[in-house]
Amino acid sequence: MKIYNLALSILGILLILLGFNSPMILIFPLWIFSYLFKNHLIFLFKKIPKNYGFIIAGIVYGLIIESFAIMDNLGKPKDEMVLLSSLPTLDLIYGFFYYFCVIIAWYIVLRKINFSKKEIFLFTGIYGVFVEQTGQVFIQIFTLPGLGLLYAILVIFVYGLFPMLAYSITENSFNQERKKTEYKHYLIIAFALFLQWAIYGNFILPILIRIFQ
Repeated sequence: MKIYNLALSILGILLILLGFNSPMILIFPLWIFSYLFKNHLIFLFKKIPKNYGFIIAGIVYGLIIESFAIMDNLGKPKDEMVLLSSLPTLDLIYGFFYYFCVIIAWYIVLRKINFSKKEIFLFTGIYGVFVEQTGQVFIQIFTLPGLGLLYAILVIFVYGLFPMLAYSITENSFNQERKKTEYKHYLIIAFALFLQWAIYGNFILPILIRIFQ
């Protein structure tokens, strides 16, 4: 186990070095070091009452990943940036409310239904493929064979990682006797994710834009 952890640590450090040129690669060492320090993180978030640690952890992980996206877009023309705002500070503000909405959708569902970490990752990741760049990522799977699929896989990691990591360190704070997942529950979380997306895009983001413009 020690050798395995050492190998993961070395891989994480190498990926961090690669991340200086391609910041989105940093999501992978974030995953690695969250795993390696999982017990410490569980202990830290266990101090937060009820299940609120899941919400806080989700927002923190989301903003860390959003920071990677900001670094990845620095220096690009405004029309080529894939961000909520071309201004880093505003992007983080908008991002805070976006990740809050996503994590709240999961929080509401997870209090009743015992989704696995894998299911959280896959459902949020696939949701991300459909909504990122207003559906363009999904379309590019078919219009840009190979490259479009690879980009969609990266989007799955970007979207799926933050709620999955948040749940991995706060899972024990939820009732362990919740309902096991059934097919109808997949429809429920799909509806919850797209509902929060519609609420954020049609109401919350326009309000934030009016406030900060």
